[in-house]
Amino acid sequence: KIRWVVLFPLKIELFEPRSTLHIDVQERTYRNTKSELYILIMLRRKQQRQPLIGEDTRIAVNLTLKKLLETPDQKELEFPSSYTAKERAYIHELAKELGLKSKSRGKGTNRFLTVYKREGSTIVQADAVIKLKKSSKQSIYALLHNFPLNHKECQDLLPPMERERPLNADVITNTKATGRLNSSIPQVPQLKTNFDVLNFRKALPTFKAREEILDALSTSQVVIIAGETGSGKTTQVPQYILEHCQQRHQICRIICTQPRRLSAVSVAERVAFERDEKIGQTFGYQIRLESRVAPKTLLTYCTNGVLLRTLMGGDSALATVTHIIVDEVHERDRFCDFLLIALKDAMNKYRSLKLVLMSATLDTNIFSKYFDKCTVINIPGRSYEVETYFLEDILKMTGYMTKEMITRKKEFLNKKEQCKVLESWTQYKPQVSGKSQINERSLLPAQMLVQQNEPIPEKVKLEPWLVEEVDKSISDAWLCGGEDNFAQLLHFILSENVSIDYQHSKTLVTPLMVAAGRGCINTTEQLLNLGANLNLRAGNEWTALDWAKNMNQVECAELIEAYMKTYDCAMQDCEITQAGNVSLSEEDKMLLDIYHHTFNDKNIDYELLLHLVIYIHLNMPPGSLLIFLPGYDDIVTMREKINSEEKKMNQGLRYNLYVLHSNMQICDQKKVFKPSLQGTRKIILSTNIAETSITIDDVVYVIDSGKVKEKSFDAISGVCTLRSNWISQACAKQRKGRAGRCRKGFCYRLFSSIRYNSMQPYQTPEILRLPLQELCLFTKHLAPGNTPIAEFLDRALEPPSNMVTRNAVQLLKTIDALDPWEDLTELGSHLLDLPIEPRLGKMLLYAVVLKCLDPILTIVCSLAYKDPFILPAQPSQKRAVAAARKKFATGTFSDHMAVLRAFQGWQNARASGKERSFCEKNFISAPVMEMVVGMRTQLLGQLRASGFVRARGAGDIRDLNTNSENWAVVKAALTAGLYPNLIRVDREHMQLRTQKEVKVFFHPSSTLRDFPKSPRMTYAQTHAVNVEALPSDWLLYEEMSRTGRFCHVKVVTLVNPLTVALFSGPARLPMDVIYEAGAIPESESDSEVDENHEGTIFKLDDWVVFKLDPEVAQLFLNLRQKWNALFLRRMKTPGKPMSQLDEKVVSTLVTVLTNEEQACGLQQPSGIGQRPRPLIVDYYPAHVRGVDDFVEGNF
Repeated sequence: KIRWVVLFPLKIELFEPRSTLHIDVQERTYRNTKSELYILIMLRRKQQRQPLIGEDTRIAVNLTLKKLLETPDQKELEFPSSYTAKERAYIHELAKELGLKSKSRGKGTNRFLTVYKREGSTIVQADAVIKLKKSSKQSIYALLHNFPLNHKECQDLLPPMERERPLNADVITNTKATGRLNSSIPQVPQLKTNFDVLNFRKALPTFKAREEILDALSTSQVVIIAGETGSGKTTQVPQYILEHCQQRHQICRIICTQPRRLSAVSVAERVAFERDEKIGQTFGYQIRLESRVAPKTLLTYCTNGVLLRTLMGGDSALATVTHIIVDEVHERDRFCDFLLIALKDAMNKYRSLKLVLMSATLDTNIFSKYFDKCTVINIPGRSYEVETYFLEDILKMTGYMTKEMITRKKEFLNKKEQCKVLESWTQYKPQVSGKSQINERSLLPAQMLVQQNEPIPEKVKLEPWLVEEVDKSISDAWLCGGEDNFAQLLHFILSENVSIDYQHSKTLVTPLMVAAGRGCINTTEQLLNLGANLNLRAGNEWTALDWAKNMNQVECAELIEAYMKTYDCAMQDCEITQAGNVSLSEEDKMLLDIYHHTFNDKNIDYELLLHLVIYIHLNMPPGSLLIFLPGYDDIVTMREKINSEEKKMNQGLRYNLYVLHSNMQICDQKKVFKPSLQGTRKIILSTNIAETSITIDDVVYVIDSGKVKEKSFDAISGVCTLRSNWISQACAKQRKGRAGRCRKGFCYRLFSSIRYNSMQPYQTPEILRLPLQELCLFTKHLAPGNTPIAEFLDRALEPPSNMVTRNAVQLLKTIDALDPWEDLTELGSHLLDLPIEPRLGKMLLYAVVLKCLDPILTIVCSLAYKDPFILPAQPSQKRAVAAARKKFATGTFSDHMAVLRAFQGWQNARASGKERSFCEKNFISAPVMEMVVGMRTQLLGQLRASGFVRARGAGDIRDLNTNSENWAVVKAALTAGLYPNLIRVDREHMQLRTQKEVKVFFHPSSTLRDFPKSPRMTYAQTHAVNVEALPSDWLLYEEMSRTGRFCHVKVVTLVNPLTVALFSGPARLPMDVIYEAGAIPESESDSEVDENHEGTIFKLDDWVVFKLDPEVAQLFLNLRQKWNALFLRRMKTPGKPMSQLDEKVVSTLVTVLTNEEQACGLQQPSGIGQRPRPLIVDYYPAHVRGVDDFVEGNF
């Protein structure tokens, strides 16, 4: 009991500005408890404060909030700022009664109220706070004392108004384009002839269509030529046009575009040879950073990107062009589709301009319709036959049979008995005994990496007694399904050297299949966490997923499907069940069944490929062999495998290995075109660069892996992935056409005839599957003035969805590349010149100004290409990969640090001759690291060309790495580039939230995801422990992927709140971005009891809002303005040296960031600023744009 002075209320008033209760009292002594008194006062207060508002408003608000409660997918609701203070007060009270939460923000006409569900909103109830150490305050005071914020800086940082926009903005930005075609004057051709190849030219199929082509061009403005591979259209059609103009004394100038750099160079040289001229005179080529043209050049081969950049300087460049030929249009890369929009518009202006579209495998209908039913000419290919072999034929031909296939063959013969036993299993309704595990699991279906000293054993031969015991345990687990039965199985796996993928000796059922079929969620999750194989099948052809679905275990099925999506474990197709119209013999069906049950064909079967190469080399007549592979890493792997069998290969002809990749130097790639010496076979490992345009005349044999590296983009999740996909039938036909150039050819397809029939007829256009930020920037140069970006792209052959375009434009505005009217900003102009996606370009430019270039350059190249860490061959090694990543992260709570350290470690290992052992130990891909080296070189060269990196003195490479050793500064550049990909920690619920997602979880590949303390620990418990251990409430992420109802974030780095506030959001902020929380007039207050009105509010965007005290607010805002003013100056004049003021701003930022990093308890790692060693690699990328194989060749 406590003696209180009780306040008997005689008069109660609510004073809105401070939400303070004023009570006139009569003082008496009274004994009561604190809680009773509180209830007494609050009841009276509630009676007095019930707001009086109109009935229609009450009804509308009631209906709206009830609808919010009844809509599961809707998590929050924002009421407009037009509501009065009393109306907002009513909404607060009603929300509380309905079990909802509410929060008001802003002031004046911008004060709005948000109502949200307690478990369904991205809003974090606790305020995000910014504090500054005393030393940081002193540093900022010193900066502002010596260099106060001036009027010009303040004006430059205000959001642009409509009246302030320069009238000639389009003209200014259009002059920025670089890498254009040289202008030449059209002339009457004066051609020579190489009589040595004249008969060869006349023998080409295109020659028979010569007159038809010329007649069509005389009557039509657009002509489509569909000529099969080897018809000669690429080299001959431009020559026919030149010859025709020479005969009629007509002026002519032709531009012929190619999808790749190598194609442009090799075709130009071939045409010059056929006309008995040196390259660079009448016939030339122009690619990015390389040109062989002269003022009298009449036929120029170039890439699609070069022509695009020419048009970005204005379509007047076409005034001197008579013919444009776009070759290989069937590939439908995004630059080709974009180019066709611009050319279609230009042809309306230049009526004499002729356009020719050419391809070997072309969907002529869609192109003909796009160009108003233009003329179409079909040209047959050469008459040499190409014999085709599919996977089933190759397996028979070579006798390829692995140990697993032999085992599977025996199992195949026992299938009838297995099916009989399994039929009795599936018809029997099991009884639950012991403790059932059904529906006893944590909320999230995700892999749990179990910490153990020893790896889980792979398949080994077990003793007969142990086989009998494990078989009995699997049977008992199915029949009884209790916790004890599954505990026995887990004991065998963890303690008795039994494989996680042990299959019942009679039924081939695995523990995972039994757990899934019984609906035992905990056990299913544990087995998945231990690396159980989802692709195994029981005797009745059921996988674990099939068992869950067929036994109606919905939750287990969802768990397995979510796991498959999250960990990229897509189930391989059982092709024999999808034969369709393909007729296969019983032997072929059995071979395919055996093969597909022992190998996942989403990967490249290097062993089968090696077996086939040896077979061709030792058994087939002389002739070059061309092997199509998806990417550079596959090429390197295959090259090593072939070299490892040198002794066996030397039993046949001598052989030379060549590599074709679009990121190799042109001079290196030319070697492959030279004829083989007598008694020598060329073996060419190539990406799809050899699929079109270029021709290697002596190729007789083609091996087609059926795969291509492609990037795809999910506009909803914002996730962009690079992976190997199946090619289209059109591409397979192109690859087949590479054989039989000089005699009968042979094409070996490492996929079945069934797979071929299920392939898409044509590849999906890139414009429909890739992010469009880059094209949106190009649009600002190509589209007529005041044309919205979406309107321009809507004129594409197959336009992207409005949502994809809208999201791309919004992101460009968010990162300051476009202003509110979709015009290019200073930053956007520079992003257009960098051959990487815009946000990575922004990250790089921030690193230049912050002087931490090298670490960011490495990180950017890795993000632009692919993860250097490889997936292990065995599921049990996943824990080892996670441990390797964590070792490189060195306790920094950063996946970006892991990538940087891995690159530095690889460089050191390579320099000391230990590259192979380093990569094997740490699960690192050497080819990816080599690609990063080349990309670094390319990007650094572009920064030099733009003036950001000077040759010597201030602004040279040494100066721009002054702060590279400071991890806090490096993270500032990461923050600027990754915004708006922010995560905030909700400490109240121990969850991670983003602007759009209520809950997100660390991806298993993230170093921030810790190992669980024990195998019994649920994922939800592990996640809560991970979140609680984070020393800051803010994180950055590179990529988010959705798995069912759950979201995972990859490549995550923890940052302090000040870094977020300084480097996130737009450079230009409105004047009321910062305001006093208490400075709200009485008429605007809604007396929100849970809103603390003390302090200052800084609102960066609708989701990122910080609270800070007035002194810190003023210092922080001035420092942010100083930084952004400096960055804008650098964007306007990149070649100008930094002034004393600029240097002082950067040094102050470094001091403040370092102090606040220490305040959060984050360590400063050493050695991160280590300069990369000069390395010699097998290639030097010519361009990075598009990242892999065919996309980057556009420039």
